[in-house]
Amino acid sequence: MAEPLAGPAAGAPADAWFRRYAPRPDATARIVCFGPAGGAPAFYRDWARAVPDDVEVLSVVLPGRERRAAERALTDMETLADAATAALLPVLDRPTVLFGHSMGASVAFEVTRRLEASGGPRPAALVVSGRPSPRRLLERPSPVADYDDDQIVAYLRGLGGTPDELLDDPEARELILPPCRADFQVIGRYVPELHPRVSTPLRVLLGDQDESVPAWDAPRWGEVATRLSGIHVLPGGHSYLVPERPAVIDHVLRSLHGTGAPAAVPPADPPRPTHPHEGNARHAGRADSGKEREAVTFAPAYHERRISLTGDALSTAAALSETSADAYVLYENRGAVGWAEGEYGTVVVRSGGTTLRLGDADPVEFPADRGVLHALDQALAAVRVEGWRAYGWAAFELSYPLHGLPAAPGDTPLAHLAVPRREVRIEDGAALLRVLDPEDLDALEQRVRSAAALGGAVGSTRRVTADVEQHDADVYRASVAAAVEEIRAGHLTKVILSRVVPVTSPIDLPATYLEGRRGNDPARSFLLRLGGWETAGFSPEIVARVTGEDGHVVAQPLAGTRALEGDPEADRGRRAELYRDEKEVFEHAVSVRLVAEELEQVCTRESVAVDDFMSIKERGSVQHLASRLSGSLAEGRTAWEAFGALFPAVTASGIPKAEGCELIRRAERRPRGLYSGAVLTVDADGTVDAALVLRSVYRHEGRTWMRAGAGIVAHSTPERELEETREKLRSVSRFLVPAAETGEGPLASALDEQSAALAR
Repeated sequence: MAEPLAGPAAGAPADAWFRRYAPRPDATARIVCFGPAGGAPAFYRDWARAVPDDVEVLSVVLPGRERRAAERALTDMETLADAATAALLPVLDRPTVLFGHSMGASVAFEVTRRLEASGGPRPAALVVSGRPSPRRLLERPSPVADYDDDQIVAYLRGLGGTPDELLDDPEARELILPPCRADFQVIGRYVPELHPRVSTPLRVLLGDQDESVPAWDAPRWGEVATRLSGIHVLPGGHSYLVPERPAVIDHVLRSLHGTGAPAAVPPADPPRPTHPHEGNARHAGRADSGKEREAVTFAPAYHERRISLTGDALSTAAALSETSADAYVLYENRGAVGWAEGEYGTVVVRSGGTTLRLGDADPVEFPADRGVLHALDQALAAVRVEGWRAYGWAAFELSYPLHGLPAAPGDTPLAHLAVPRREVRIEDGAALLRVLDPEDLDALEQRVRSAAALGGAVGSTRRVTADVEQHDADVYRASVAAAVEEIRAGHLTKVILSRVVPVTSPIDLPATYLEGRRGNDPARSFLLRLGGWETAGFSPEIVARVTGEDGHVVAQPLAGTRALEGDPEADRGRRAELYRDEKEVFEHAVSVRLVAEELEQVCTRESVAVDDFMSIKERGSVQHLASRLSGSLAEGRTAWEAFGALFPAVTASGIPKAEGCELIRRAERRPRGLYSGAVLTVDADGTVDAALVLRSVYRHEGRTWMRAGAGIVAHSTPERELEETREKLRSVSRFLVPAAETGEGPLASALDEQSAALAR
């Protein structure tokens, strides 16, 4: 604790520390505002009249500025925070929020810590703005204490909050620089302590373009606060709170009213504020009893174990899914299988923004002011789990905000990603087990070994039937005919319209997945129960793969379809027919052209290439014309921008995409949901692998169904497009395994027997 000040700052009356631009002695609550380095109290003048009449705003006046210009400026955080704490005690006679921006955020935090240590009144809430977490300040100490005047001016220019005309005016500079010199000493010498944590609810605000305060760092304020009540990213740079004043004030008022805190009445003789270290051993991580306190690990890491695996990777993962009571995702990439279970973190995208939840922390909101995928990117950047991989889905309706269409009715999630509590990665005869709780490792290994010992048995040859031939056939023919008219009228070039076929008998999804995967040769396959959706699918193509390490982007459009029935001679004939069919070749060519144009939006133009053009890919019950395109992300472009340029896949939407999506919305009677969206994985290094959701069976809100579409162009005929949907539906309908009457699937029953045998 610093000694009491000998200069005027220590002896100044408490009221000298505050400016009330709109005095409200009868206010029922207060906001006390701490300014940025070099900032004057007038920085918050407009706040005083922008808040409700029952709230009073106090702007902190530091020694050495405005009416306290004759006082000695304070140049270290400890002395400044001690003095500000003593001045603040008398005004904490009603619920009060402390708000600080930039340097002011650190001052407000240190004052809060001292108020809590004093045992007297404390703030109802703390809001910090535009400031890195204490952890980041320790990792990257600021060099500004050693700056000369020219460096200070250059620094202020970089922040953008001080007009250039003032910095260029010699007289104005003489007024600006003295308080900046003092405050830069405070900033440069400040070494924050991580303990004790404050219990006052703490809210974090930052600008999405503030390079000094990265979004991923904001959750680390949770290391120094037991109640992180929210993190909010607003448009703008370091000085975002000037143009975003109404939104900032709204967040501060929400912090105030969200606490329900009663007025705190100071004791008759307020105790002298104490430094957090005095009489308190918590900063060392131990209570006074000497017992170890609960560890605070805000950035957990996965604990890993690699084991050999003799069983089949797909059947092992399917059996794990069958017996899971939690959310899970199985994602297969040509033999490499990832299986994730439990949701330590979730990232949920809606049209208005993205919500991030990690562990027991309060949710963090990322508004969609700069687009839904920018908000998603920010949320993932804030995931503080070492080596994470997220698994999840994106609905077709994510295309609406991407292409300027009105949002879908309600507040339906557009995407849902999960950072798992447990994960298994299987490839080349080995399984890598990853858990956040090390106590889960042994149990997970036993589960994997039991699942592998099952050997892939399904135990039932029976199948559920669905009417893929005639259900809604007349309605679909009419929709195709109407779409052809719109295409011939010049409204668009291509559209994919789909039809839904219900599955009315209960099915076992994991068993259906396993049987269907054996009967298909997909680009990707997946099985999931996440975010209210269950699905099993065999994706014929990817939407995109973007490699985080080098920014390499790949797309694989498939367009042009004929049946694949297992008769070699007949299948060869249909393949030759594909190449001769004017409609199919045209549909494929225009799709490839659009994908190339989309890649050129985000990749360097010279890198975009068609690596494979119009070859044949066999996908279960059908064969397709297929191409492969690639490119390298241009400087400054992100994986999510590439995904957004390619989503939804041209082979499941239309050309142009906006017009195609709009026609789909009018012509189809239900939202698509996962159909023609994506199931995807995202890695911490930025790698995104997104499978197009086709050839799937879906379960949602008590219904089970299949869905398939066909690409419609000017040369299309309703009967041929209907037949194409039948051909595609058979890739799934042949493998619908009925659910066991007991409620346990065949995989689960067999797994129970194997587990019992292992136990014996």
